[in-house]
Amino acid sequence: MARRHGVPTRVEIVPDEGAPLSAAARKVIRGATYFLVRSAFPSDAAIAEFAGVDRSRVTRFKQGKNLEPDTGALLDSLGATVTLLRGFLDDDVIPDWLRGVNAHLGNRTPLDVLRTGRSSEVIAAIEAEKIGAFA
Repeated sequence: MARRHGVPTRVEIVPDEGAPLSAAARKVIRGATYFLVRSAFPSDAAIAEFAGVDRSRVTRFKQGKNLEPDTGALLDSLGATVTLLRGFLDDDVIPDWLRGVNAHLGNRTPLDVLRTGRSSEVIAAIEAEKIGAFA
């Protein structure tokens, strides 16, 4: 494909580092996090059960709306965990890994550990598995 002179081929948007995210940007991020979380669960009802909330809260999450701080933090942690796992596991294995007993987590499941707010332990378990460490 020929390149036209004087017309940029790619536009790069650089946000002002001191500026807060716009409401639209936060909504997009929340929606993307929903899709990461949803990839680990068979249904929105299963997400609600995991988070201990009504399914309507998951619908709000899917729409990019804010949730209660504790629920939002839990689902954000799960989304970050799925992101880390996608860099090293096949997508279809991630739900099994999250539900499987993990020796690096004291024979607890990653979902149980995330539910207690200890995402750093889950991240450490992911890193340990990446390097092939034995527990």
